[in-house]
Amino acid sequence: MTHSADNSWQGRWWDLPPLILHPFGRGLEASTSFDSIKLALHLAGMGEPGVEKEPLLRARYTEFRMLSLVGKDVMRWLAQCVDFAGRDRVLADAGIRPQSFADLLVNRTPPVVAARFESWGVMDYRRVLSRAIGINAVFPNPPDFGVISAEFLEEYYAYADSLFACYQGLTPFTPLEPASFGFSLYTSDEYLSTVKGALDDEKA
Repeated sequence: MTHSADNSWQGRWWDLPPLILHPFGRGLEASTSFDSIKLALHLAGMGEPGVEKEPLLRARYTEFRMLSLVGKDVMRWLAQCVDFAGRDRVLADAGIRPQSFADLLVNRTPPVVAARFESWGVMDYRRVLSRAIGINAVFPNPPDFGVISAEFLEEYYAYADSLFACYQGLTPFTPLEPASFGFSLYTSDEYLSTVKGALDDEKA
């Protein structure tokens, strides 16, 4: 659902708070990704006969946990952006909601941000981000492996896609354009290094 109350922001430029993300590959070894693919093949009836499912489910859980942590970072950023917009006299009455910034991030990704994701090797970043938002809307903190049903882990991609669609449909919102809104993208490690470097420069 889209909504436009006051579009006087169009044609102007705003720098949004930086998006700082949990490193995508942290705790996700190549063998984990391979096991998750093996599980997908098994569920599609194309896997090896007699394969033990629990190790594959644990690999899928590691993926799920990483997305939950990424989602926590994205949700924090959405809240920061809403606070930013609420403090601006032009943006405050423009019908801007958290979903506006989620839509900007996922569906209207600024080219500079898209290039950063691709430089990290995250080519399917739109799907990763939308699923991270959907998962975090239900699991603000990743639950333990034993708390989640095997059926959910097997099909969590579909659940996450549906949850993101549900989140975006909760309220009307004003869609934003990358021609008017930009932001920097960092991993948490990169951001800490940037801050440390700036502090060192001030002391010098």
